[in-house]
Amino acid sequence: MRKECCGVNVLILGHKCYRCGHAWVPRDIGEIPEICPKCKSPYWKKAKTKFKKGEKENGKT
Repeated sequence: MRKECCGVNVLILGHKCYRCGHAWVPRDIGEIPEICPKCKSPYWKKAKTKFKKGEKENGKT
């Protein structure tokens, strides 16, 4: 005889830092945090941009 799992899938919304990869659930759901609680980066919402050596952001050298 096989018992079925009694669990329920639950979706929990949280945040993830693009800099260090840390994921967390905020205390106040309505507020967006200013910094990542692990690496303390204020740019946790923005993905890193990679440039080649000697290349500037606007594409001009």
